Parts: sequence; C-alpha cells; structure tokens
Amino acid sequence: MSASIRMSSIAATALLAAAWPAQAQEVTGDAPSPVATPVAGAQRYTPADLARFAPRTALDLVEKIPGFLIVTGTNGGDRGLGQATENVLIGGERIANKATDARTALARIAADQVAYVDIVDGASLNVPGLTGQVANVVLVAGGGAGGGFVTTIRWQPEWRPGLANNWLNGEISTTGRIGGTGVTISLKNAATRQGHWGPEQVFDGAGNLLFVRDEHASYYNDPPRLSAALTRTAANGNKWNLNLGGQLQLIDNRTRGTSVQPGAGRVDELFTVTEDEYNYDIGGDYELGLGKGRLKLIGLYRFEHSPFVDTFVIDRAVGGRSGERFRQTADESESILRGEYGWRTGGGTDWQVALEGAYNMLDVDAEYALLQADGSFLPVPFGGEKTRVEEKRGEASLTWGRALAPNLTAQLNLAAEYSELTSSGPGGLTRRFVRPKGKFALAWKVGPKTTINWFVQRRVDQLSFYDFASSVDVANNQGNSGNGLLVPPVLNRTELEVVQDMGRWGHASVAFAYGYAQDLVDQIPLSPTTEGRGNLPGAHLYRLTTKGTLLLDPLGWTGARINADASFRRNRVRDPLTGAWRDQSFGQEYVADISLRHDVPGTDFAWGGGLSDQRLSPGLRLDTIRREYSAGPFVTAFVEHKNVAGFTVKLSYRNLAKMKDGFDRTVFVDRRDGPIAFSESRQRGFGRFFQLTVTGQI
Repeated sequence: MSASIRMSSIAATALLAAAWPAQAQEVTGDAPSPVATPVAGAQRYTPADLARFAPRTALDLVEKIPGFLIVTGTNGGDRGLGQATENVLIGGERIANKATDARTALARIAADQVAYVDIVDGASLNVPGLTGQVANVVLVAGGGAGGGFVTTIRWQPEWRPGLANNWLNGEISTTGRIGGTGVTISLKNAATRQGHWGPEQVFDGAGNLLFVRDEHASYYNDPPRLSAALTRTAANGNKWNLNLGGQLQLIDNRTRGTSVQPGAGRVDELFTVTEDEYNYDIGGDYELGLGKGRLKLIGLYRFEHSPFVDTFVIDRAVGGRSGERFRQTADESESILRGEYGWRTGGGTDWQVALEGAYNMLDVDAEYALLQADGSFLPVPFGGEKTRVEEKRGEASLTWGRALAPNLTAQLNLAAEYSELTSSGPGGLTRRFVRPKGKFALAWKVGPKTTINWFVQRRVDQLSFYDFASSVDVANNQGNSGNGLLVPPVLNRTELEVVQDMGRWGHASVAFAYGYAQDLVDQIPLSPTTEGRGNLPGAHLYRLTTKGTLLLDPLGWTGARINADASFRRNRVRDPLTGAWRDQSFGQEYVADISLRHDVPGTDFAWGGGLSDQRLSPGLRLDTIRREYSAGPFVTAFVEHKNVAGFTVKLSYRNLAKMKDGFDRTVFVDRRDGPIAFSESRQRGFGRFFQLTVTGQI
C-alpha cells in the first residue's frame, strides 16, 4: 500500500513595481489580431479579439491567447516574497497574494472588467524574476461595464464510479467598489473525491507469486477558503492593499485490502489518513511616491495548525489483529517584512532596491503507537516525539533594467541573503549562512516575428522543515529519521528560449535549460541503520520544453485549434548508496499535453478533447525501489454551450482510454544493492467519469 506523503507549503502576500510599457506587433490571418498600441514590444489582445470564445472571466481570455500558457509556481518553494515566479501581471503588478495563484486570481475577474491583455517579454519589465512571455492584464477603470459589483460563479461537480459524488467543488466571488476602495470577497472549495481499485500481486525474493491482494482506495478532501482583498489608490497616487484569508483542510483517505495469505488465511487491511487543518493569513502593502521613485512597504503573517493521523490495522484469520498509528500535530508560521524602492532615470534605466526580513517556524509533536488487544493504542518511543525548526533570514537585492538597443532589453538582479537555521530535533543545532544569488536576463527581438529570451540565474530554494522531524510510514513499515544537518538547495541554471509568431498559423516556442544543483534533497543514509532526507552532491539538470498553438483556419477548418505542451527532463544525481549516476528520485522524465478545440462558427457550441501523459523516475530508499507510473494516457472529450441562461456549460467525459495508476515496489533484505526480500506490483483503475463545469456572472 502507498505511504502517506505530506508536504506543507507556506503562503505569502506580494506586490511589486509597475511594468515597463511595451509596443504592439501586428498578427495577420485568422488568429485574434492585437490592436495597434503605442507601447513598445507587446502584442495586445482585447475581449473583442477573443469574442468567439464567449469568455466569462479574465482566465478564459488569457487561456485563449495563441501560444501562451499560464505558469504557476513559487520562488524556490515559498522562500519569502523574493522575485516573481508566475508569468501573469494584473495592472502591471504581480498577483497580490501568494495564497492565490494566477489562475485563481484571473478566474475572479469578469471578462468585461478587462480592457486588454498585453503579451510582453519579461526581461523588458521592471519586475525582478520575470523572463519569457508575460501576460499583463489591464482592467477597465471603474470596474467594467455597468459598474457596481460583479459576482462570478464556477461550479464543477464530478461523478466517478465507485466513489462518492463530488458536488462541492466550486467558487463564488464578488468584486466591485465601495466609495474609492476596490473589494473582492471569495469562497472557494477545491473539493476532490478521487480513488482507484484493483489487484496487487506480491512476490517472494525469487519472483514467485505469494498472494494477490484486492484493494480499493479513496482520497477525499474539502479545503474551503474564505478570502477578502481591499485595494485603494489615493488622489496623490499612493496605493494600499489588504488581503485576509482563512481556510480549513479536511482530509479523509482510506485504502482497504483483502487477500488470502499463506499461514494467515484471510487477511483484511485498512490504512487511513485523516487531517483537520486550519490556517489563516493577513498581508498588505502601501506604496507612495518618494523622491524620484516609488517606495513600497509589504507585510505578511501566516499561521497553520495541522493535526493528522495515519493508522494501519491488519486482521488475520490466523494470527489475529495488529496495528500501528502515527500521529503528528504541527504548528507553522511565517512572518515577512519587505521594502522596495524603484525609480527610472532620464536615460530610461529602471532601478530597484529591496530589503526583506523573514521568520519561519515549525513546531511538531509526534507519537508512534501500537495496537493493543483491548483496541487501544500504546505509544512507543521512536526518537522523534518533538521537533522545532526556526529560520531567521535577511535579504538585500538590487535590480537594473534597460533597453540596450531598440530590439534588445536586459535585466540584472544581484542579491545576497543571510540566514540562521535552528533545529531542536534529532541532530539539532544552529547554523548561519551567507548566500549570494541573482539573475541576468536578455530579450532579443531578432525579427518582426521571432524573439530569443535567455537568462542565467543562481537561486536558493526553501527546505521542507518537516524533513528535520522523524516520521513513521505505518503502511510500508518504514521510517525516516530527522536530519538536523539539512541545508537549502542552490540551483545555478541557464535557459535559452526561441519564440516564433507564425501569424495566421498560430504561435510556438522551444526552450532548453541546464542547471547545476548543489545540495538537492533526497533519501540518504544517516547512520549504518537509519535513513532520512538529506543533501546530495552536485547534480546536473536538463530540460527541453516546447509549446504552441496551431490554428487550423488556413486549412479550411474555421474555428479549430490544436494546443500542445511537452517537457523532457533528465535530473542526474550521485546515488548516496552506490556512488553511481542515476535519475533523481521521482523526477519528472517527461510530460506531454495535446488538445483540440473547435468553436463551431455561427453557433454557441464548441467541442474537443485532449490527451496527456507523463513518466516519473523511480523513487529510491536505501532498501527500496518504488516506481509510480500511468498505465496509458489520460484522454478526455467535451462539448460546450456558451449561453445557457447566461452561463457557459461544459460537459466532459474523462479517462476515455481507461488509464490506470501503476505502482511497483521492490524491497531488499538489507540495502538495495543486495538480495531481494519481496516485491509487489499493481495497477489500480478508476474508470471513465463525467465532469460538469458551469461558469458565469450574476
């Protein structure tokens, strides 16, 4: 059975300086045509250019721009506020809240509130961290057509075989103005009702079949989040923003297995994972004119309380009942203060100076217990009952950007951070570090339709503080010892991207990236008998990415388009056990998505479908090799009507090829360079299912 894997991320709030304006480029043929604009370097799209898609939200608009894909991510795993990591700006500024990604923020903006969307090269913007194509969504002054409040609704129920129906996935948000203050209030529940089932074969060390286990797993989650955002611009140009949010995370995962095993007869197994988390955050910023530039002050506080329980109970016809339980309660918080001062010289050079201070904390209480004959659980010492991790960090950065030529722009960011990392768990100690980092990026307009983007970067990533704490995997009878010697990974990387506008045929790009990673985190030996998460020697990371939109109008298929996105990776690391080069545990080897959409001319109907597939590298412990994979591609088909009582209604039929979730595990007697103890292999199916998506405004 699968182990429970828990990862916790810290959300933050951030806003940066306004974007550097840019100039439009004309697109011919049947592609949506950007309108003429006086700003340099941009392609501009208005809602009228994309009207055939009947967009309801800003997200619908941005998703339909040929060749543009929204990139969501974090700055090295939520390491403070730092630089931009998403390729979407709203009104020339980053998304105001890292607890809300670009897709979520755009889905809360009605399409008629958007004046236009500019696609511009990131290196030409005075927003540190941006490279490649960036979408700047500019809103209509006063809140859009009709003014007042606009309420956006998205409801996405699913009906899956063998699982509970999912009626609760959706969001309702309202935006408008009270006096001169912009207000957004939203309630979102990204509910999931997922699962799979099927046989699992278990073999002995010689490869002989021991028994077959019939399994059924369900993974249910309700994470309702209520949030509010206030924004105001004073008559003198000063701006302030305030963001508030609170969320519950209610998880109930269950895996049942039934088998007939030699010497034990019928065996029933139940593995459960439950969690009742709550978290909240408050953040804001204030921007004002000061001297020749603008000063922005930003603050954030976030707290999360996460109690979870993993329980594994086995009932044997011969041998009776046994069980284990691992319980952990974690409190974590993040506090950030940041100041940014940016200005532009008379010669057209953009400058920004930033200072940031952060305090992160994780406090863990854990318990490992064994099932007793009376049904109670008796705690057993395991050496990781209490762990506290604290990090105090300060960072300073200087950013410079300007046009080196009419068709060449550059941006340079130089930064350094000081951190003090303290842990009180196993091997705990206090350490201090000074790390330089930064980024240099170029955007070169080779011709009217061709752009080359290049950057070189040194980045410091965020550790998962849970790796400092010991844990027990009760489903697989394995454990991790906490490691107080962990250090954050450092990634030195470069990327070259070529972007081609194909006019009436669409848009395409290809990018190659290489990274030299120091101190990547993976499974390592901590003693002759224990293992846990630790740092690896230097590693080499390679990635090739291609994406694009092919418009089929020139072939006579009016209103049809094909979108494609594929990435191929090789993350080569030194194995801490054998010393040989291998792929990083559970590293992504490739991911590919291709989709077709046809908006039938003269009607409100659209139809299409898609195919996606991916492959991960095996995951390695010192005594185990695990392989998780998809048996077949994930195939979907849909039909959409753009005006059902004013709403867009889309019905999808999913997993048409009956993809299954595959899992193979080989467990060794001692280390994985020795004899095999046993192995298991399974493919759990989840069948075909329906998904309904309803979006619109009231």
